[in-house]
Amino acid sequence: MREELKEKEVLAMYNVRRIQSYIFKSNAAKEIVGASELIEGIIVNGLERYIKSLEESEKSKYMIDWTHDDAQAFLKSDSPVQMQVLFVGGGNAYVLFRTGKICEKVNRFLGKYLLEKTYSLNLAIAVIEKTDSYEDDYKAINDEMRDIKASMPLNQPVGALPFMAVDSITGYPITKLKAGEYFCTEAYLKRKAFPKTEDEKLFDKMVTEKGSDSTLAVCHIDGNSMGSRIKTEMYQVSDYKEAIPKMRKLSQTISNVFNDMFKDMTKYMEELSVQINPFADHKFYRKIVAAGDDITFVCNAKLALPAVEYFLKNLGERGEGDSFSACAGIAYFNSHFPFSDAYQVAESCCESAKKRAKCEVVAFRQQQKDSNKETNKKEPKIGNFLDFQICTNVRAADLVAYRDRHYTVDQKQFIARPYYVPLIHDEENLNSKNEAYSIERLKKWMKIVNAMPRSKAKTLRDTIPTGEHEVEKEASFLASRGYLMFKENVSESNIWYDTLEIMDLWIEEEKIR
Repeated sequence: MREELKEKEVLAMYNVRRIQSYIFKSNAAKEIVGASELIEGIIVNGLERYIKSLEESEKSKYMIDWTHDDAQAFLKSDSPVQMQVLFVGGGNAYVLFRTGKICEKVNRFLGKYLLEKTYSLNLAIAVIEKTDSYEDDYKAINDEMRDIKASMPLNQPVGALPFMAVDSITGYPITKLKAGEYFCTEAYLKRKAFPKTEDEKLFDKMVTEKGSDSTLAVCHIDGNSMGSRIKTEMYQVSDYKEAIPKMRKLSQTISNVFNDMFKDMTKYMEELSVQINPFADHKFYRKIVAAGDDITFVCNAKLALPAVEYFLKNLGERGEGDSFSACAGIAYFNSHFPFSDAYQVAESCCESAKKRAKCEVVAFRQQQKDSNKETNKKEPKIGNFLDFQICTNVRAADLVAYRDRHYTVDQKQFIARPYYVPLIHDEENLNSKNEAYSIERLKKWMKIVNAMPRSKAKTLRDTIPTGEHEVEKEASFLASRGYLMFKENVSESNIWYDTLEIMDLWIEEEKIR
């Protein structure tokens, strides 16, 4: 820490880096679930541990219960408070310290705590001098964090020496023996955190039929334009006394909306699960991360698309004022496919969905930039989009290059994804604007292909990548067999392919209604 900050009040921002890659580094359910338990609230848990190490008379001067404590406690004149968590949101924690010296002590403790708890996660910390303007400080601390992340090396523990046994996944030295098995420290800590109430074979039990259909899905959901929402809500709010309760309320609202929506989605998945196995006594899904607007879960492949669609469709009905929206990515994979690669594909699919969702916003911003003048016009609303990919190759994580290579014929992609999920109440006319991308079109063709003989559906699927001429021939053949809709709608062959690729990973939601 800079010397000039040590005696001044400071604002600190904390961010744990590469959480998802840490969680999905292993294929073992015990380590994935254990890792997700380890990282949940880890910064606040670390601060709580620090407070426990203090003298009894000092503990009350350190405040971390930001959802219930006095928002003005740190700001009051002659306040004894030495540290107060402002709020936690977007994967970041914002904390006020009376002096930089106190902040430095806490930072050192948190670094050690993270190392002892997780072994390999990195903590990014930005610290600035607190001023009287929250608006200026919030911008300055986020700019500082961006600079730190851009230049910060991702430190890793010391690797194994040539004569040491190593873990085959992490490459870290073997250090622990547990129940007759050898583990590196990271794997051991993850396994130690695995809840005793859960089944170690929970991922094996999620599959439809082991040995026959062992397909799972990683689903990643991320809120749209949260930065813009915060910017709008906090516009010209400079005073800390006004800003802290406002930011706390906003952060809690985002967290509550997405968490409540996730809970509703899990109930919906339980209804759908009857179609997978009506006699199952276990769940076909498992939450991995649910931090604010960032949600990741693993589920049986057949639940993925209807569950994510349900989440996105109903999200806009939650919260007060402006409705929320999000984008999602789904990676379908065999249970033996590397989880870390599957998650990267899901994340890439989410980015693909966001790219299409933000097309209008990007055009609006460019127009504003070209006109070189500010207007009172609001940015266009962003709709809910999802994308999906079947993982047959670890290179699929580079989604754009993978699709250019495997889903392109005659210099044109033969897939239609990402898809738009229509709103229930559409005040912004988004459903009409995005009708060409609507998931309803995918679902319409899904019903058609699932009613066809399997052999005909598979032949059509294999024909589409060979080019438009062959597709037209196959469509004419199908029309001669009574399937006139293919001949009449050959321009929708890209939607056919999306449908045919996942036709075995589909559940009809209407059956539960």
